[in-house]
Amino acid sequence: MLLVATPLLAADDPLRAERHAVAALLRGQPAAALQQLGGVKSGGTSAPELENLRGLALMMSGDVKGSLPYFQRALPLPEARFNRAVAMLKLAKYAEASAEFETMYADANSPLRAPAAYHDALALDALGKPNDAIVWLTHALDLDPSYDSAVLYLGIIRERTGDLQGAGKAYKQFLDRHPNSIVAMLRFGIAAQRAGRPEVARQYFEKVIAAVPSSAEAAEARMYLEMWE
Repeated sequence: MLLVATPLLAADDPLRAERHAVAALLRGQPAAALQQLGGVKSGGTSAPELENLRGLALMMSGDVKGSLPYFQRALPLPEARFNRAVAMLKLAKYAEASAEFETMYADANSPLRAPAAYHDALALDALGKPNDAIVWLTHALDLDPSYDSAVLYLGIIRERTGDLQGAGKAYKQFLDRHPNSIVAMLRFGIAAQRAGRPEVARQYFEKVIAAVPSSAEAAEARMYLEMWE
């Protein structure tokens, strides 16, 4: 999955990272998933670009607080501004991060508007504002309809808030692009089951089991199927 800031659904072990992130977001606990967030590299060798890279290295090594002075010195480099806001997310400074992401989104010349909107949704969700998060995920998708993490996250929030039709639509859109995602298959099946579409749900639960029989997703799919027997 290609996303500019190595967001929640991209990692060395994509299934494990996706499973962890989705579970946390479904619980309404985005803070538990935010530590997976990465940042944006700068490609040049100017002093600000090198400071940004040093800050990014520190942030990704776990020294989030220590990365902030480097990002500060790299301003007004867009990548540094973005990475500083990601660091604020990791430090649970959600309101500050949200304000920073919205400033970046408002800059029509920023190359990071869609990722800024996506990350603002994470901040707003962490602040207990899922409806506002949906608005900002929509902004991200308006700018970049191929932003797959935004599509999946939209399904998660809609499922969590009871909009099962909207959740199913988002999960199906994600599956159209990533037909082998057993996490999305399972969520689509659960949304269908809760929306009163048992045959569709059964179809997707069986797909999950056939795809990766030993996975945690397959075990959960079997649980739903056994409920009907």
